[in-house]
Amino acid sequence: MLQNDAVRTLQYDSEIRVAQSPNPTEPRVYDSQISITSQPRSTTTEPARIPLPISTVAGSRTFIPLAGYDCLADLPSVHIEQTFELNDSLTAVSSENRYVVRSPLGDAIFAASESSTEGNRMIWGAGRPFQMHLLDKTHQEALVFRKKLAMGAFCCQPKSLEIWIPPGNVLGRVVQSPTFTQPEFYIEDGATNQPVFCIEGPSNSGFCCFCLPKESFFKIHSGGDLRASIDHKWLASKSQYTTNIYFSDVKLTAKERALILGAAFLLEYMYFQKRF
Repeated sequence: MLQNDAVRTLQYDSEIRVAQSPNPTEPRVYDSQISITSQPRSTTTEPARIPLPISTVAGSRTFIPLAGYDCLADLPSVHIEQTFELNDSLTAVSSENRYVVRSPLGDAIFAASESSTEGNRMIWGAGRPFQMHLLDKTHQEALVFRKKLAMGAFCCQPKSLEIWIPPGNVLGRVVQSPTFTQPEFYIEDGATNQPVFCIEGPSNSGFCCFCLPKESFFKIHSGGDLRASIDHKWLASKSQYTTNIYFSDVKLTAKERALILGAAFLLEYMYFQKRF
C-alpha cells in the first residue's frame, strides 16, 4: 500500500524513466583555523526543469517546458488507465489509487499517485478527500489535483477539485453544478475564477452519483462549440475500463488541456470508482 509520501515511492509504468539526480557533493572539512571574510549565500532558488523529450511527426525533439503539463500540447487525446493491486481484492479497505496517463500511441505521459488516509478511504470510499500527484517522464511533479471532502445527504452537495502546478499555484478548478436532470460541471480559471468550459453528462441521469452506467459520455463545450469530450469505456485489449479524453479543438492550450484532465479525474472518482 502506498504511504502518504506517495510521490517518492511511486512505482512507474515501464515506459516512464526516472531521471537520475546528481550525487550531492561532500561538505568541505577544514583541519586548521580559518577566517570567514564573507557570509554564505542562499542557494534555495527554484531549480530549472530537466529537459523533457517530446516525439513529433517529424521525429524527436527536446525542449525545456515552462510547465510540466506542456507535454499535453498538440495531443489529439489522452487515456487514463488505473493500475490495480492485489491488496484491493484481499482487504475491505481500498489502497491509494494509481493511474497511468497515456498518449494515443500508448506512450506513458504521466504516472498519477493518490495520497489519502486509510481512515478516509474506509469511511468515505470513492467520495474521500485526496491529493493526486502527476509526475512526468523526468520524475518531476507536473500537476497536483486536490479534492476536499464535500459532505451532504444522498451525495447532493456539489463536489470540486483544484488543479495546482509547482511550486504552489492554482491553475484552475472543476466545480459541480447543482442540477437534477443531468451531471453538469464548470471548469474555472485559477487566475480569474471565471468559468471557461461547461461539462454536460448523459441526459436524464440525475444528480446522484450512482445513476450513471459504466460506459458514459460527457461533452465539454464553451460558447456553444464542442471543445472536448470525456468517456468511460471498456477496453477489451486490456480487460479494464479506461477514462478517455478527446480534444476536438486543436487550438486548446496546454493549460486548458490540463484543466480538462483534472475534470476527468474528478468524474472518475465520482461516478466510476467503487463507492466502498
